[in-house]
Amino acid sequence: MVTRFEVVLMHDDTFFFQLRTADGEVVLRSLGSPSKVMTQNELLHLRTAIKEDPQWIQHQTKDGASFFIIKDKDGSVLAKTIHTKTHAELNALKETALEARAAPMIDMCKKARAHAN
Repeated sequence: MVTRFEVVLMHDDTFFFQLRTADGEVVLRSLGSPSKVMTQNELLHLRTAIKEDPQWIQHQTKDGASFFIIKDKDGSVLAKTIHTKTHAELNALKETALEARAAPMIDMCKKARAHAN
């Protein structure tokens, strides 16, 4: 498998994109949208925002896990990383995302519909 962005349709008709690494792990995901075109547009914005350090906002959960929110230049949230236990893991996630910013986009919605028939 190759590192890629996937556009996915959930059962509740919500579209989102996710970054899946070559080993199959999803490391970041958008919040969801009612439109595939909106989701694809958010991914285009992410590809730009991901290069800018100020767009990465670190957060910590009550149990001590850390994650990043990636924001667009207008302040809207584009995506959120998975939770990590250490600062090193969190920085590795950021590096993975930076390296993958030009990764191909795969439309998984077509595959999901094909399996439903």
